[in-house]
Parts: sequence; C-alpha cells; structure tokens
Amino acid sequence: MVHSGAARTNAAVNEARLALRLAWRNLGRNRRRSLITGAAIAFALFFAVILRSLQLGVYNHMVATVVGSMSGYVQVSDTAYWPSQNLDYALYEDPAWLEELRANPDVATAYPRLQGFALLSAGERSGVAQWIGLSPEEAAAPLWQARLASGSWTAAPGSLWLGKRLAEQLRVTVGDSVVALGQGYQGSMAGASWVVAGTLNLGNPELEKRSAVVELSEAQAFAGAYGLWSYVQVTPRRIELSEDPTGELAAQHPLAGAHFLGWQTRMPELIQAIQADSTGGRIILFVLYVVIGFGLLGTMIMLANERQREFAMQLAMGMGRGILAGTVFIEVLLLSAAGAVSGGILGRIAVLILDRYPLRLQGEVAAAMEQQGWEPILPPSLDPSITLTHAGVIVVIALVAAAWPLRTVFKTSPVHR
Repeated sequence: MVHSGAARTNAAVNEARLALRLAWRNLGRNRRRSLITGAAIAFALFFAVILRSLQLGVYNHMVATVVGSMSGYVQVSDTAYWPSQNLDYALYEDPAWLEELRANPDVATAYPRLQGFALLSAGERSGVAQWIGLSPEEAAAPLWQARLASGSWTAAPGSLWLGKRLAEQLRVTVGDSVVALGQGYQGSMAGASWVVAGTLNLGNPELEKRSAVVELSEAQAFAGAYGLWSYVQVTPRRIELSEDPTGELAAQHPLAGAHFLGWQTRMPELIQAIQADSTGGRIILFVLYVVIGFGLLGTMIMLANERQREFAMQLAMGMGRGILAGTVFIEVLLLSAAGAVSGGILGRIAVLILDRYPLRLQGEVAAAMEQQGWEPILPPSLDPSITLTHAGVIVVIALVAAAWPLRTVFKTSPVHR
C-alpha cells in the first residue's frame, strides 16, 4: 500500500513536469499567438491600474487638501465646539496630555490650534478671513514649509501669512501691513496690526481666498484667549479613507470635557461625494473588465480552434486528456502571469510619471473644479495594492476564459476530420 501510494505520487509529479515542459515549448512554438494573448492581458491591466490610480489619487488629493492641512484627520475639541466652531468653546491647555498623545506610536503628529474669523483690511480693500494660530512646531513641519509660496516662516513677532488669493485680493505683498478686527473670546473685541511675512499655496482656491495664519501665541493675544486651544489636530500614521481611529484614540487618551472627531464625522458631505464617485468608477471598471473578458475569451476561442487538429493528434497518439488539459491550463497560466507582470510594471511606471508630472485640466473643466474648491490636477495614488489587486482580477478573468480551450480538449475526438 505504501509503495502503491508513492508510485501514484511519482506518476502525478512526472505528469505535472511533462505538462509544464510541453506548455513551455508550446508558448515558444507559436510566438505570435503567445504575444497577442500576453499583450491583451498586459494592456488590460495597464489601463485598469491607471484608471483606478487616478481615481483614488484624486480622492486622496481632495482629502489631503481640505482635511490634512486645514481641518485635520482627527480633532480633539470641546464637546460643544463642533459644528458651531465657536471660540467661546475652547479647551484649556494641557501640555502633559498633549505629550502623552504624541508619544502614541499610532499618532504621527498632534498640534494645538486656535482659530476664529476676522475682517482684514489693507488700505481701501478688505476681506473676511479665517485666522488660524499655529504652534511653532507645526509651522516648522514639512507640510507647512511646502505650502509657502513666498516669504519665510522665520519672521519677527506680529507676522501674518495669507492665502495667496487673499493676498491678491487685498493687493498686499511681503512686508505690507494688514489690520485685523473681529470678535475675541467671550465677546471681547479683537484687534491687531500684522505684517505680511509670506503667502501660502494651499492647493484649494477657496481656502486660499479666506485663510490667514499667525503664530499660536499671537492668536491667543489677538482673541484674548490666553491658555486656550480651539482644538488639537491629530494626524494618524495610517491614513485610510475607510478608517476612523477616533474611538481607539479616545479610549487611550481621554481628556475631560473633550471628544475625538474624525473627518468622516465632521465632513459627511465629502465622504458621501467620494463614495458616490467611487461607485461610478467601479461601474466603469466593471465595463472595462467585461470588455477585457470578452477580448480574452475571443483569444481563447481562436487558440482552441487553431489547435483542435493538434489536440486530436495528441489524443490519438495516446496522451491522456488530463495531461493535455493540464498543458493548456499551464499555458494560459504562464501567459496570464507574464501579461500581468508586464502590465503591472508598465502601469506602475506610468503612475510614477503621472505622480511626477500630474495631469492638469484646462478650460471649462478646470474652471468648474476651481469653483468647487479643488486645484484642477489629477494626481495618481501610489498605493501598490492597486496594481496587485487588479493583476489578480485580470489573471482570474484569463483563467475563467481558459475554460473554453479546456472544454475543447475534452470534446475533441481522437479521430479528427
């Protein structure tokens, strides 16, 4: 019994080796057919990767622009602060709690902010702006350093940084003075004269029209909110559209009178817009896969019809249908793998090029995007799982299409007329 089982195992291994050797030789025997099939799979994956990368990249750009640099992925604020964002519901400073939060390995950054609204005037021109008090540590972070369009972050006390479109509206440049008037903490009058130290490129036209940044201590003095924070902006190390880490962070770092709110809760309209558009993108991908599937099926039908006489001869010479079917299946598997690898590499190269030189929309489409508050560019997502996921889908479609030549193997008669 032991020798019989070992013999069967050896026979199965030998048959598998024979099928693999025959499949490899068949691929080289008709190079044109192999190239056509592999190219079809490669180009299908190439276009699928680019399409999905651009779609997810635009979503990430939207979230990073509005959420990442301004509102924050997670806000820790007074339970009454949101959605009114009233300065009177500010938090008392708690440096010890903040340091404990920053020590969490799941937290990338945590910065306190103070913000409100004021009327900015320069000469005869004025405009309403949302002022934001940043801590020196946050202003020194790479994100805000990259936002600087002109000027410098190393400026004297009493400095102000304006969104570049707001600076254009007020017709001020670096070194000009701006007067700010508004309502401070608990109804007090807020007023100050600041010197423009730089302009900011925020990646969102609407934000650039109404944003002003000052140092946190300057903001506290302006509003009379000494020792207060409007909220603490927290950026997790893992930033996923579908993940909301607020529950875990709130349990690990509770703060009396405060709660943790994720951007998905604070901006439901943004997540709904992304979900609706993502559904449309999936429908487009489904249509693309259907077209790809029928294209691969046509290729497999051509392959089976061209080789039907060959199948009949091999069966007549004594080859088992199982070995012949295994040979055909391995051929399709090798072609699918080669096409998926080629298409994945080409798609990845294209995505890296598009990340370096993102597509910029022009004309009416660009104007429409700017009106909605987005910079008219199409940056791709660099997530490698996009390539791996769609490579797997393409390979599965190819293997399903391989059912036709396998059917032909089992239907073919050894006597071919």
